[in-house]
Amino acid sequence: MKPDTRRDPAAGDGRTDHELVYAARDGDTIAFDALFYRYRDGIFRLGLAITKDPSAAEEIVVDTFARAHRALARLEPDDSLRPWLYRVAVNLSYNRRPRKGVVLSSLDEAADVAFENDEGSPSHVAEQAELRRLVLGAVDELGPKHRLVVVLHYMNGLNLTEIAEVVDCPVGTVKSRLHYALRRLRTHLAAHPELGIEPSRPIIANQLRAPKPITAAVPFEGE
Repeated sequence: MKPDTRRDPAAGDGRTDHELVYAARDGDTIAFDALFYRYRDGIFRLGLAITKDPSAAEEIVVDTFARAHRALARLEPDDSLRPWLYRVAVNLSYNRRPRKGVVLSSLDEAADVAFENDEGSPSHVAEQAELRRLVLGAVDELGPKHRLVVVLHYMNGLNLTEIAEVVDCPVGTVKSRLHYALRRLRTHLAAHPELGIEPSRPIIANQLRAPKPITAAVPFEGE
């Protein structure tokens, strides 16, 4: 797939999801592009976490927004657009059959581990990269239900109520799954004392950041 060199419309578009959806309904293609670029990386991370297949994850991004484009007239953007998009992506991901011969990828392989810190020493940057690799590796080893809530909460920024809507379960269940997942992640980090870093919640959260952008093109009706 050729790199997408177009400017990211979401970068300078301060309109809310509500405003973008209603503008897109009126035929504003830039508004729909902005929604796509606003959420594409998060949906890619989600698709990759479930399928472990980067190509499948890119297809899930395009399929999710193709469905969103068809559903523009009935979308309710005030509070539920983001969880709606992620729920569609989850369903598409779980319904996708594994392809024969595909080499499974980890979240770490799809993440950008180049830390932009001019003041950091090479040893500090290397330490942070190693910690990130360990955290993402531990996320990959979680069961599907626990990996999903971690990706949604820490990597995509959804709150507990939104996650409950995406996974169709009570907020209390989401909290329980996150608590279990964090315990597993802390245990994983504690097994690597050479890092000299306490496996606290903020550190775990900080390492679940900065994924590599994807290059899927904006989907249009009829594709």
